[in-house]
Amino acid sequence: MQQSVSRVVLCFIAFILMLTSSTQAQGHERTTVSFNKPMDTAQARYVIELMSRVYDQLGYTLDIVDYSHPQALAAADQGVFDGQLARIANIESQYENLLRVNYPLFNFELFMLTRCQDCELNALSSIAMRNGYPVTEQYLDEHNYQGQRIKIENVSAQLNLLAQQQVDGVVLLDFHLQSEMNAGIDERFQRHHLANYHSYHYVHKRHQQRIPKILAALKELEEQGVVSELKEKYGL
Repeated sequence: MQQSVSRVVLCFIAFILMLTSSTQAQGHERTTVSFNKPMDTAQARYVIELMSRVYDQLGYTLDIVDYSHPQALAAADQGVFDGQLARIANIESQYENLLRVNYPLFNFELFMLTRCQDCELNALSSIAMRNGYPVTEQYLDEHNYQGQRIKIENVSAQLNLLAQQQVDGVVLLDFHLQSEMNAGIDERFQRHHLANYHSYHYVHKRHQQRIPKILAALKELEEQGVVSELKEKYGL
């Protein structure tokens, strides 16, 4: 009888320990936030590391998912992702479900390459541009560009079209021009500065309540010198 009671007590204790362990494990589970994988650049690596630290402070794990870049904004707007790691300001005018965290992550230049030295944008009959980057469309719209807009999936194809005289110009983001591509560009083509922009983090509107916490975490990392360290690490 005593042995039977002892077994019951031991089973009860084991049950309590298992329940406690399970509860603790659940309490330590981290929520994952997912974003599409950007083009591999120094700026992208910087943003991924910075936002990983931000979300880690808030108790989230950052998950980077391979996804077709041209469709990524629409997918994020539809809630497939939790937002966008870094995009220019004002994309919310087109993608109403995406909300900006008003902290500039980094600066970049939009510029144009042509074969002519003094030609202006609206004098060109055709432009090759990267597909999936609203900043170029926004700039061309703002300057009422009426020529042909040819959307290309990569920078090499853009430069080849220009070299082969199949387009009059290409519009590029400075960080998309890799160092090996940049070699000799000034000798081959004429470079024209168009505009400077800031890039911002965006979240889907279902996460609107996170924005103050994300902003506070970014400012804290800036005050701690982490933002400067990461920019120096990635050469920004």
